[in-house]
Amino acid sequence: MQIYLYNIPESDSYYSSIPIYNKDNNVISILMKNRHQFLTQLFHSLLQTGMPYCYNVFSNDNNPIYKIDCLFTGIGYSLQNCETLDKVPIKQSRVQLIEMVQSFIINGEVYKFEKDYSYSGTLKINDNKIAIIRNLDNTNINLTKRIHIEAINDDIASLIAVMYQTFVFEK
Repeated sequence: MQIYLYNIPESDSYYSSIPIYNKDNNVISILMKNRHQFLTQLFHSLLQTGMPYCYNVFSNDNNPIYKIDCLFTGIGYSLQNCETLDKVPIKQSRVQLIEMVQSFIINGEVYKFEKDYSYSGTLKINDNKIAIIRNLDNTNINLTKRIHIEAINDDIASLIAVMYQTFVFEK
């Protein structure tokens, strides 16, 4: 697997763009927050439930690659492959008391994103591991968080990053 890294800045605002680097320190893609629709934002601020943001991932030339969106805060998540314009629902299922697995189907293959107790994530396709992601700075001492990815290619690294930012890091 190839190695990737990105850093979440200490002052992560809505307009922050987060570049994802490969092992040669070249940018492969860029993460950006995807603001919910106005009513969803309003209900999220009132109820304080669900995910505050979803994320998009863009190529270096600012073309969208993947986009996660939701119908309502915490409900009805979908993944859009912006290159093929396919939009697939993300199913969430409980595996333990509070742990969730997100699964979706692309081109007939089942993808599963699983988070463990250490806030690391694994992406599998048809139960074969294709990517791992983890926060290298689990303590609250560091203001900037370094995220480490091992993935089979740049596309999968971008996919696991957008899943991790939406379903693990923002929680």
